[in-house]
Amino acid sequence: MVIRLSLISRNKGQITLDAILAVMFLLLVSAFIFYNVSNTVSHLKDAEIVDRVYVIADVFENYALLSYSKNVNITTELKPIGLKNYTIYFGDKKIVVDTTKTIVFIPTSGGVRVEGDVEPSGQNLSNIINITYGNNEFYVLKNISIEIQ
Repeated sequence: MVIRLSLISRNKGQITLDAILAVMFLLLVSAFIFYNVSNTVSHLKDAEIVDRVYVIADVFENYALLSYSKNVNITTELKPIGLKNYTIYFGDKKIVVDTTKTIVFIPTSGGVRVEGDVEPSGQNLSNIINITYGNNEFYVLKNISIEIQ
């Protein structure tokens, strides 16, 4: 007894239906992959910006600690991240970094005073640095070990 498997169906419409289902399945899988890749790229970009903002908070704190511990004035420049600005809130002041800003860390007996392109903020954050990015798209809070005035 010989069994022959036919690769081509005797029903002529069956090949067309199988091809349509295969193409629809490929389109569905492609759409799912595209959605995941585009979301991943978007989240990676946001994560990189958040990381850069957190690095700015770390550097700000490190300059304050270095100025206080070594009893020296430290001058630095802050630059915007790409085309968007950010605002650093500390003590009762803020620095709006929309262009290159120059600030000076000056040690005092109770901590560090920041002068330069600094404005009053109307808030009182004693040992916290708050950095908002863009038009309040997100913010980073960091507790610090020194009082910045």
